[in-house]
Amino acid sequence: MISLALALALAPAPVHVETAPGPDAETRSLQDQLMLRLLEEGYPLAPSPETATRTLRVEPTPDGIRVQAQGQDTRTFEVATGPVLPLEAVHRAMEALDEVTPRAQPTGVEPPRVAVHLGAVQDGTEPEALRRTLVQRLLSRHSTVVPLDAAPDAVLCVDAYTEALELSRAANVDGCSDPARPAPKLVALEAAEPNAAALDASLDSLLVDPAERTPALPIEPIEPIDPTPTVGLATRRAPADQGRGTAVRLYARTGIYGRLSAADAAVGTGLRVGGEPGFGGLFDVLMVPTSAPDISIFETSVSGGLSYVLALSRNVALQLQGLGGVQVHRFRQRGAEPGHRVDWTAELPVGVSLRVARGLQIDLMVRAGRSGRAREHRVDDVVVWSRTAWRIGGSVGLSYGWRPR
Repeated sequence: MISLALALALAPAPVHVETAPGPDAETRSLQDQLMLRLLEEGYPLAPSPETATRTLRVEPTPDGIRVQAQGQDTRTFEVATGPVLPLEAVHRAMEALDEVTPRAQPTGVEPPRVAVHLGAVQDGTEPEALRRTLVQRLLSRHSTVVPLDAAPDAVLCVDAYTEALELSRAANVDGCSDPARPAPKLVALEAAEPNAAALDASLDSLLVDPAERTPALPIEPIEPIDPTPTVGLATRRAPADQGRGTAVRLYARTGIYGRLSAADAAVGTGLRVGGEPGFGGLFDVLMVPTSAPDISIFETSVSGGLSYVLALSRNVALQLQGLGGVQVHRFRQRGAEPGHRVDWTAELPVGVSLRVARGLQIDLMVRAGRSGRAREHRVDDVVVWSRTAWRIGGSVGLSYGWRPR
C-alpha cells in the first residue's frame, strides 16, 4: 500500500492532447505520435482538459503545424511542412511541455486509470496502429491511459490474431498471462482494424460497471489559438512566461581566480532550486588548490545565497547571484603537521547562460569576492605563499536543470 501511494505521488501529472476540429491526416498522425511518446516518457494521458494539469493543442497552419503547450503559462511554436515535421514537432512539443508550469490540480473528477498491454500480434496487424486505436478508444470513454508501471486501476490485455482481437481485464500486467482469468472478449478484425462497435461494447463490458457507465465524450470546439506569428520556428515568449514553476539545476565549472599577489586555477559545483526565470536559492562550493616550495594549500569555500535568472531570449539568460559562507584554508608544510584556518567569505557572481539543449546550458560567469583576511605562509622566515583577501575571476561551466513533474 505504501509503495502504491509513493508511486502515485511521484508519477507525472496527466496531460491532455487535443486537436482542432476536423484535423487533416498529417495533424491527426502527429497527435497520435504525441500520445504514444507521452506514454513512453511516463506521462498519463487524460481524456479531457479538466482532468489534466497540462494540455497539448495541435492545429494545422498554411505552412505546417502549430503546437501549443498550456499550463499556468503557455508555449507555442510552429513546424514547417517537410520530411522532418513529425520528429521535430514531437521533440519540440515534449520540450515545451516540460517548460510550462502545471496547473495546481485537475478540476474534474479523476477517471479510472487504465494501462494497455499488447501481447501476441500476428502478421498483417500493425502493433503501433493497434495501440493508437486502443488508446483513443479508452480516452473517448473517459479513462485515463497510463503506462504499465504507473499503478493502473486495471490493465487491458490485448492479443491480436489473424481475424480477431482477444480482450481481457487484469489487475496488473502479470495477470494478462494468468490462465485462470475470465474468458476474453473477441473483436473481429476488418482490414487489420478492429470493428469499432464491437470494440466499444467489449471495453464497456470489461472496464466499466454498468451503474457507472459514462457515454463517449463528444468532441468540443477548441478555442482558437493565438495566430500571432512566431520568429521563424522558434517559440515566442508571452508575458505569462515569467510565472514558471520551480526548477532544479546542477552546476559544474572551472576557472581562474586572481588576487593581487597571484592567480590560481579553481573548480566548483553548485545546486540551484527556484524559478527559471525568477528567484531561487543557491548552494555553492569553490575549491582552489595551490602550492609553493615545501608547502601545499587547498582552500574550500562553502556558500549559500540567492540567485536571480532574467531571460533575455529563449536561449540566453542573465544570472545575478549573492553568496555568503565560510572559507576553509588547509595547508601542509613539509616536516610539519597539517593545519587549517576558517574565515568568512562572500561573492557576487554575474554572468550569462547559453542554452544548448533541453535542460543543458553553458554558464559564463565573472565572480568577485572577499574572504575574512589575507593569508601568507613562510619557510625559514621567507614568504613563499601569500594571497590577498579580495579576489576576482572568471569561470566557464555546464549545468543541467529539470522541473519535477
